Amino acid sequence: MRFRNAMLISILCLALVSTAICSGSYRHIDDGELWREADTVVIGTVTSITEEEAAAETHRYVEIDVERYLKNPSEPSTLIILNSIRNQEKIGGVAVIDTSIINIGFRVGEKVLVFLEKTYPDWYSVYGGFQGKYSFIDGQAISQIGRVMNIPTPTPLSTTIIIASGIGIIILIIAYIGKDILFR
Repeated sequence: MRFRNAMLISILCLALVSTAICSGSYRHIDDGELWREADTVVIGTVTSITEEEAAAETHRYVEIDVERYLKNPSEPSTLIILNSIRNQEKIGGVAVIDTSIINIGFRVGEKVLVFLEKTYPDWYSVYGGFQGKYSFIDGQAISQIGRVMNIPTPTPLSTTIIIASGIGIIILIIAYIGKDILFR
């Protein structure tokens, strides 16, 4: 009877451990945090994906051809994202997958909006895991969980020049009126 109870408790503990390992949880990251905390934000197209097997994980290198920088513009027209995926492990004869680092799901040819953090001199990782990667579907940036991201539209140079000219003219008028009032 004791052996049976000990075996039952062992199986229950193993089930709890494997559940904890298999069910990675992420804290929710809102849009504001994505914009604030990411080192750079780009819109681009996935041009290639290469994989390299390591002992405990697979390194996936995702090359993005940058169409537009939305935060912290940089020189490179291509960026490399390093996405590591844990391989299956066996615990007590049961195969489990550590989902603390998950497959973010890039596809060659896919147009994406990604929130990136610099991890190595030449590589980036996606800030917030799957929460920092959006795919374009019918012109909208949509995440894997269905969130839609509103992308700020750039102000055209002509609009910027007109606004700056208008502000300059207003300053000149105020200075001219102020001069007349001061010297009366």
